[in-house]
Amino acid sequence: MTQVVTAGPELGPDPFSADPFFKRRLDTQWNACIGRQGDEENYIDGYIDAAKALVETVIEKKLFGARDTLVLPILYNARHAVELVLKFAADRLAEVEALPRVKMLSHDVMAFWRHLRQVGDEKLRDELAALEPFIESMDRIDADGQALRYHLNRGGERSLDDRALANLEVIRESLDVLSQAILAFKNRTLTFLDERATGTFTARCSRRDLAAIANLLPRRELWNSSEFKWAKDKIKSRYGLSNTQFSLALNAIQRSRELNALLGVESTLLHLSDERLEWLAGQWRLMHPARDEAGTVVSGFATVKELLENDEGNGEVVESVDATLTDDELADVDAIFYIARDHIFSEFYEERVGAAKRKHAAQGDRLETLDHLLTKTNFLRCITLAAERLGRPSLARKLAAI
Repeated sequence: MTQVVTAGPELGPDPFSADPFFKRRLDTQWNACIGRQGDEENYIDGYIDAAKALVETVIEKKLFGARDTLVLPILYNARHAVELVLKFAADRLAEVEALPRVKMLSHDVMAFWRHLRQVGDEKLRDELAALEPFIESMDRIDADGQALRYHLNRGGERSLDDRALANLEVIRESLDVLSQAILAFKNRTLTFLDERATGTFTARCSRRDLAAIANLLPRRELWNSSEFKWAKDKIKSRYGLSNTQFSLALNAIQRSRELNALLGVESTLLHLSDERLEWLAGQWRLMHPARDEAGTVVSGFATVKELLENDEGNGEVVESVDATLTDDELADVDAIFYIARDHIFSEFYEERVGAAKRKHAAQGDRLETLDHLLTKTNFLRCITLAAERLGRPSLARKLAAI
């Protein structure tokens, strides 16, 4: 029998020693994180996982006697998971002013679903559309969140009185589809929030929408052509935009380094010229000779002796770069490397360069910073990706060839 712990030198007295659910045990293997150690998403994931686990257990263990009793909590858990994910999205979108705030006390999943359909993001609306058949079913059988919990509804009538059977295998199959739809919708909500923080959006179009629109448009120099008019009409129809809303979308695209490059308009880096970054990539290559798929050096050094001599000369490369790069250029390099490595949006580029300048000034050790960057095996790949993301695709192509 597992020992119950009521006190300990490290834990102190157990404040819940008399609580049948929350008193401590010496065996912590099955401790679950809740409350201040939990997360709102645990509620969403937990209820849909519980529904799937219950129906799977009943079917796989052939618990025929439990069919009539467990079908109700199975369906209720699924409904509650849907309600929670819709409210989670509605609350988060209201926080960033992507949608008006609505009262959270209602259990009307259809009302929340319709409210969320107004969001200015095509992908999020697509994920909502995948939930539609489940929302409609739940609205028919349990519009107020009562019928699956109580035998009688608010009017004193029998719940689910228009139905007699529910097949658990059908429910299991549908729960698999529903759980994937919930996950996709939740993940898109979180990604949308990350994109929203860049400031690249309009009232009708998210950053993702604007990227799609940019890809539908001809190059900037062709905006007076018939091709542009055709693209404009197609975009307005697809996204339901007025002429004013379309113009706002164009303005937002052109303010973004990354999106403007999709129109053929390149941006320069803050402090680094193309030539300087190409030179720096060449210096990195001296420390990291190119290799084939088998790991064999294909350029630069032919023998083990030469490779060892190159390792000894890495310090000289770092010193050469230190003597060449200005403080501003070093901050630029630092910023663009981490923008690619950490998947940071290009809209934060200027902010990251400023942060790098402050960091370097505080540390006061340029050689250490350069050694840290130039010894990264993914340095060239990252600065190449960053050049593309920062609106300099022509530079990215040059770097990719080094």
